[in-house]
Amino acid sequence: MRCPFCEHAKVHKHGRTRKGVQRFQCPACHQTFTETFDTLYYRRQVSPEEGHTILQSHCEGNSLRGVSRISKRAYGTVVSLVRKASEKAQMIHNQQVQDVDSQTIQSDELWSFVKKQKQVLPGELAVGDCWIGTTIATDSGLILSLRVGKHTDEFLAELVRSTEGKTACDQWRSDGWGAYERVLPEWVTLWVGKAGTQKIERTNGILRGQTGRWQRRQHKFGKVWKQTEVSARLIVSYFNWIWKNSWTKTTAAERAGLQLVAGFAKS
Repeated sequence: MRCPFCEHAKVHKHGRTRKGVQRFQCPACHQTFTETFDTLYYRRQVSPEEGHTILQSHCEGNSLRGVSRISKRAYGTVVSLVRKASEKAQMIHNQQVQDVDSQTIQSDELWSFVKKQKQVLPGELAVGDCWIGTTIATDSGLILSLRVGKHTDEFLAELVRSTEGKTACDQWRSDGWGAYERVLPEWVTLWVGKAGTQKIERTNGILRGQTGRWQRRQHKFGKVWKQTEVSARLIVSYFNWIWKNSWTKTTAAERAGLQLVAGFAKS
């Protein structure tokens, strides 16, 4: 075991906490910590199995209160675990999804809504239409970036900037939304048409089917804008690192040649 503070190669046992959990101390920096330090389960009385059930249930579209009832855990515990997992998922994505090789990038947006569909006032930016923009590497199907926002040029600009940090590919394929021509840099080649976006359309269909609150004809829907962003980060990680294609039996990350390092896998 390495020290999480200074990366010293060897640590020593240093008694136990009041709850009987083994404590360790680093001989170099003299910091003490437990084995779950800097993980989802640090200072939480939740087992990894329970944590997986909570996160999986939420990614499948169950409400936070519904997950609380299923897991028999307090609502606050469920919310805290889901949001912490979302932060971890974003950190892993930003650090691991780098220099992805792909011949082309496909981009598309799927529609959802938060709290209400009609009678949305101009100043109500956190309710109403909610668009989830996605870019994928065509060769592997890996999700490069995902953004949640209103259907504006600024929303697309954020998606483009985030995608540019993940790959050097300059070949984009999208539908006929005119914002792509306005936002994409001049050195990027844009191909417009449904024939070039079949894979991203299929990916969005998988994401919509996987996430109950993003489905069109049902009673579930997001009630808090921030929670939609939290769920989106979790779903990206689930799709890239866990979900396996039924034909190839591989994840998108495996097809892209990416592997989680031990520290991230443990988190």
